Amino acid sequence: MLATWLFLIYTIGNVTSAEEIEELHDCVQCPELVIIPSGQFDMRFPPSTSGRGHNVGLYHTVSFDYRFAIGKFEVTRGQWLACVQDGECPDITNAVETPSTPVVNVTWGEAKKYTRWLSKKTGHTYRLPSYSEWEYAARSGRGMNRYFNVPLSEICLYGNTYDQSADRALDLGLATSPCDDSSEAISVVGRYEPNRFGLYDVIGNVSEWIEDCAGPIVRAAYPIDGQPWLGGDCELRGFRGSSWLNNENTFVFESSVFRSHGSRADDLGFRVAREMP
Repeated sequence: MLATWLFLIYTIGNVTSAEEIEELHDCVQCPELVIIPSGQFDMRFPPSTSGRGHNVGLYHTVSFDYRFAIGKFEVTRGQWLACVQDGECPDITNAVETPSTPVVNVTWGEAKKYTRWLSKKTGHTYRLPSYSEWEYAARSGRGMNRYFNVPLSEICLYGNTYDQSADRALDLGLATSPCDDSSEAISVVGRYEPNRFGLYDVIGNVSEWIEDCAGPIVRAAYPIDGQPWLGGDCELRGFRGSSWLNNENTFVFESSVFRSHGSRADDLGFRVAREMP
């Protein structure tokens, strides 16, 4: 296991800060990981009606009394093929089959096969992140509004969404980010700026499977300790993050962030989590 420490320098307005980032890399073929510190944050409840703004609605506090590691990047096609070559994962056809682009068209169950392969290979517990773990790591101290309070004019610095270049090339009639990220479709991982925890592509590129089942109707039942919700409809599994093919203007129905665990999509992949001792 290789552990490294980096200092990430970031600017918020006119203030520049530095945070120490601890990284892990359990094997040559394994995804690079970033260790996320314990802490707490406020997380909005999914809305009961469609079209609610990202800056309104009830929220609850989620507390993490543990550290966890999460993929620095989305799992790539090259990393997936290492699992295929070991006979633990199915070979999946992707429209773009370069080693450094995210693997897509993968089902929730196939993503779980990959995490089990990593666990077997490394002796550590790999899994998919919970809804709140993903949100906590992706937000990295920023706000809970759309795109974590990154101004819309700066979205293209941090991720690959459906932007002006994609709209010129594809003309799909979708809501368009008011900037140009120079990608017309899926991009290699790590092309854009990281967040404060050192994670790449938590905005855009591909949406990412998470562990949770479709959520409870009673809001008080939502876990407040970072664990996944596994008591709902587990035929439906969650996914988080936008992609190169969408650009949400409002916070959509809760059901819009869950889909059949057997679903495949050209803009749906995953990143892994790993438990820490």
